[in-house]
Amino acid sequence: MIITGMPPGGIAPQPEMGNPSAKTNDGDFGNRLANAIENINSAQHKADDKLAAMAAGQEVDLHGAMIALEEADITLRTMVTARDKVIEAYQQLMNMTI
Repeated sequence: MIITGMPPGGIAPQPEMGNPSAKTNDGDFGNRLANAIENINSAQHKADDKLAAMAAGQEVDLHGAMIALEEADITLRTMVTARDKVIEAYQQLMNMTI
């Protein structure tokens, strides 16, 4: 990893990982947030489907169902923690005196 000095104008936008030719735009944060929420939602639905199939008496891989449930739990807790950090940072900004 090469560490370079900071340019005089501040931090330059970085291209997406794995796609060096990709350019960042103003909607990039919103798109990433929407994708993260969609991933959490799909993990929750996947876990719910496996749990419903298991409750219905269908033959379901128990380990796979438990892993899906834990993945959904971890992704949701991670998102809640990130939300709490953003709210805390916003509250600190609002409490600053100018």
